[in-house]
Order: sequence, then C-alpha cells, then structure tokens
Amino acid sequence: MSNSDPHLTFLELVEPGHLAPDFLACIRHIRMDGYVVKINLALDGLPDFTAFPGSTLGLPHRTTMHICPSMDYIERAWDDARGGIPSRDPILEMTIPTAYDDSIAPRGKHIMNVFVQYAPYKLKEGSWDEIKESFADRCIDVIAEYAPNIRRVIRHRQVISPLDLEREYGLTGGNIFHGELALDQMFCMRPVGGWAQYRTPIRGLYLCGSGVHPGGGVMGAPGHNAARELLTDCRR
Repeated sequence: MSNSDPHLTFLELVEPGHLAPDFLACIRHIRMDGYVVKINLALDGLPDFTAFPGSTLGLPHRTTMHICPSMDYIERAWDDARGGIPSRDPILEMTIPTAYDDSIAPRGKHIMNVFVQYAPYKLKEGSWDEIKESFADRCIDVIAEYAPNIRRVIRHRQVISPLDLEREYGLTGGNIFHGELALDQMFCMRPVGGWAQYRTPIRGLYLCGSGVHPGGGVMGAPGHNAARELLTDCRR
C-alpha cells in the first residue's frame, strides 16, 4: 500500500515499463502544484489580541483563528499567487495546541502553528530558499496587526515552504492534498478516471493516501477505504 502521492508512487517508485502509456499520461496530467506555507512558532507567551485583550489563556487561544477579513482580501491573496507571487496579504489560519496540551512545551511557553495561503510552488521570480524568511516576516507583520505583542513573544520559528514540503516530506509540488482538490480531480476522477477504487494497474499495489477519494484532510478515510478493498481482494 502506498501512502505517497500518485506522482511519486507511479513516476518515481514504479518502473515505467510496468504501467501502460495512457495511464502514465493521465498521472502526469494531475495538477500537483501546492500553495501553502507552514510556520511553526515557539512562544514565550500568548498573543494578546486587540479584539480580545489579555495575555492569559482565553477563548481565542483555544480556537482556530483565521485572518482573512473580507472576500476582497481573499481574492487579492489568490490573484497574487496565480501570478507566481506569494500573497502580499496572506490568509492565515492559526492554532495553539498548547492551549489543550501543555505537556508539549515548557511551563509558561506555547506553540503556535500558522497555515498560510497563498504561496505558489512555482514562483515568478527567485526561489523559495531565497524568499521564505522574508515571506514569513510578512506573515508575522499581518499577525501583529491583530496581536501587537507577537514579535516580542516569538522565541523561535520554523518556516516550511512548498519546496521544503516536496523535499522533506515527499509531497510533489508541495501539495499537501496529493493533488489539487478541483471538481475534475475528485470523486471518481481521483487519482484518475477508471482507477478510483484504491487499486492500481499493478496487482497487489493499492493507494491509501490523500491522492484518492475523498482526498486531502486529516480524516483517515482514504486509508480506511483502501484497507476495505484490500481485505475484500484477500478474501477472494
């Protein structure tokens, strides 16, 4: 069973001679470019939000927080990325896991995870190795508009670009969903038409990752469904 994305599985892990040319052509046409950056922050304290003042653990710190104040803001963010430019006004999704489990950081310290959109894998200019820290600076600037103390409480940060996601975690194009979640790449078309039942053209090889239905997300459904099909075949 392969939990890697379809590109990595069929174009890197399997010899081409084992697969039909038309199947390989369909795999190559899966849109795999990702658009996210992940920033992990180690904090000496909690962000103090202007809209909900207080540096002690409060309601906002226990939620998933989004910075995307309007539809126009979201559209501008996507327009930048569509042109190969990391969003100048990025959409940020923030969580603080230590709000629920304080064992993962020293007493009084916190961890904040920032999921950033949109950050295109393919850049119009430069490389992610060159710009990822300056892009992270911009993201921190945006957080500071809502939590002015954020820079003072950051002790350390880790910035993971789309290129890092590809190199370090084997996600082709830095795509965390193992392929774009668009209508023509979902349901019976995931990973490609005619092969949506977790089986592959190679007998005994199954896909169990986000590249198959129902796609990306932390749910385990692709693995559950793939295991069901595997057990069905084993009983035959």
